[in-house]
Amino acid sequence: MSGSLPPIDPGRASSGQGQLGQQASKRATVFRELDRTIPKHEHQWQEARRMQRFETPEEVYRTVSSLIRDNQDALLRDDLRRLVAIADCCVESRKDETEAYRRYRSRFGDGLADSTIRPTDYTIRNYMSLVRGLVALIDKLYVRLRHRAFESVLHIPLGFPALSYYRKEPDEFKSCFGRSKIVPEVQASLTPYLPFIVAPRHPELPYEAVCEALGTKVFGEEEYLRFISVFQSQRPIPYMLPDPTSPDNKGRYDTARGQWCFVTIPDLVGYKPFMIPESIRQTIATAGKQQDDGVRQEVPGAAVVRFRWSRDHEEAVSQVVNELVSLLFEQLTAEAN
Repeated sequence: MSGSLPPIDPGRASSGQGQLGQQASKRATVFRELDRTIPKHEHQWQEARRMQRFETPEEVYRTVSSLIRDNQDALLRDDLRRLVAIADCCVESRKDETEAYRRYRSRFGDGLADSTIRPTDYTIRNYMSLVRGLVALIDKLYVRLRHRAFESVLHIPLGFPALSYYRKEPDEFKSCFGRSKIVPEVQASLTPYLPFIVAPRHPELPYEAVCEALGTKVFGEEEYLRFISVFQSQRPIPYMLPDPTSPDNKGRYDTARGQWCFVTIPDLVGYKPFMIPESIRQTIATAGKQQDDGVRQEVPGAAVVRFRWSRDHEEAVSQVVNELVSLLFEQLTAEAN
């Protein structure tokens, strides 16, 4: 009969159904394991930290130091080390893609006896996409978990098949995480936020370039510099990362779009700005040009630049202070009259 459909091959149909069943089974296993490993309440968080050696200040520093310096620490899981290596590759590829891939293969590919399973350029690019996807998912958890969102990479499965399912099922991924009471903790002062871990390896790059390479905008450079300060001291302290919903961080997290935005200007509501005279602006501009001539300090694992305090800086500050004092005197005189 013209136009009739060809007969269905029962064997082929059975094979297709079997593959779908296997995929569904793998998906269920991945999210079951994610749900099992992520802490749900305070007791589980403390227990998970004990298991991962991320409980005491000394343990927190050791873990973060090993991640930043890429130490062969036996306490770090292989999938976590690989995750950081791919995040590093995301940043390195912005400078030299070929070199970035070569470095990754030297650690996770060239030693394999079977050359057919060494990661190709296409495979590495896919890995990078998966890591950026995980970064985006964790960023959205920051609102409810704060620093514990970033700490979750120490606890959850990070194999590439798992990362693929996380990206495909963002709502399912999010549903595995509960809420947490936000209190100052030493883990917050050295939180394993991937840009904080990777940026010290690339002191020649601006911090914003590292964030752009990883597709994240949760923290500006001021928070990164605070992290570096604590890291250099080797003494994690109880700390609370910024609340994205507080007035001080207004505009940093766009709830409508679910995106983070860099904000460097504080909330000025309630304050009356004053105009700086042109003569003072010229002095400030001169001081600013001098400040471009920073002297790089030799600090391992960090980009530290020292700027000198010049006469122009002193003059600019003195003039601004005098201007403020004059405005205050005028205001007090007006109120008195």
